[in-house]
Amino acid sequence: MSDMSVALDAPRHGLARGEFVAMMSMLMATIAISIDTLLPAFDEIEAQFSLDPNDSPISLTITVFFVALGVGTLLWGPLADRFGRKPVMYSSLALIVVGALVSTFATSFGLLLAGRILWGAAAAGPRTVILAIVRDCYEGDLMSRIMSLVTAVFLVVPILAPGLGELLLVFGSWRLTTAAGAVLAVIGGIWFSRLHETLAAQSVLPLEFGRIARAAKAVASNRNTMLFTAATTLGYGAFFPWLGSSTQMIGTIYGRPSQFALLFGLNAALMSVTIVASSRAVSRLGTKRVLITMMIILVVVAAVYVALALATEGVPPFWVWFGLVAVLTALNSSSTPLLQTLALAPMGAIAGTASSVTGAIVFIVGGIFGSVIDGNITTTVTAFGVGFLVLIGLGLLAVLGALRRGDMGSTT
Repeated sequence: MSDMSVALDAPRHGLARGEFVAMMSMLMATIAISIDTLLPAFDEIEAQFSLDPNDSPISLTITVFFVALGVGTLLWGPLADRFGRKPVMYSSLALIVVGALVSTFATSFGLLLAGRILWGAAAAGPRTVILAIVRDCYEGDLMSRIMSLVTAVFLVVPILAPGLGELLLVFGSWRLTTAAGAVLAVIGGIWFSRLHETLAAQSVLPLEFGRIARAAKAVASNRNTMLFTAATTLGYGAFFPWLGSSTQMIGTIYGRPSQFALLFGLNAALMSVTIVASSRAVSRLGTKRVLITMMIILVVVAAVYVALALATEGVPPFWVWFGLVAVLTALNSSSTPLLQTLALAPMGAIAGTASSVTGAIVFIVGGIFGSVIDGNITTTVTAFGVGFLVLIGLGLLAVLGALRRGDMGSTT
């Protein structure tokens, strides 16, 4: 199907493309704000619950969120294929509000983690439904471009969220940073009412274990879907330590805690600009060619990072280090929507279930990889670069294994 014919079908969602991209980005931001707004409050939470900063238990608030996010995707996709995209979106947003409020009023660190687990499982809903909606309405390189634009706009939240978190800390305690997640979910739900249901009546699938198992088997048996999902998982595993340990690296290792919100936001801005640029490149060169180029550059830059870290006893000059991190995170974030597009391309008839299965793999396994790297970021930044090099290198091998020689121009 050509881009033109796909574009003519796109009004299934009932919105102008600009509003559609903005809405999907905001709903995806329910994940980002649940993480990034909380980061500046880590010190206060540690003090509130008498946590030992040397053991870094506070990073569990990120780890359990992502593991729950992965497990939750197994639930929301089949529900979205059976009951439609809109009811499932509303249900997951309601549970996000509950999880955020449990976190906000937690009286112990254990209760805070329980709220984060519920919050993470609920946040899997918007992520899963958004992928299914985009797959309902677009295909091929156009789907890649739409996903890239959604991701680029979505990254406005990480630019603003740490600053918002610090602002909220001025006016109150860390509890305001978790309450912000509930507020965003409510606003997103109200806006989402403008969207038309995108699941066609003939595409409704029964909520039966046998059917779900067959769909999951179809996903698992599709070689390209699994290889692109593996590459996505490895990329997430490389990126998660930036979320879990950026405060440790910037604030503790480099001694710049007061600059954290600014630097984190600058990094997110660079990611957003790079994703927009990659979206434009896709329209000229095709998804696969752009993806391969970015991943090769990622491996080279990660190798430079590791060599420099080893030559400087694990603490390179700050701005050199930050520049390398910016390139790594920007290109990695730009590759993610392309990998997701390629993974879901063969799964149109079972888009919801497929996004559940692939999402569970990405967040659970990626979260475990990220947690291992996090645990090794203590007094140097070497582990971050080594993790990136190993995981992205393996991801590149997975992508090369999925792509046939000479088939580099288009998505399908």
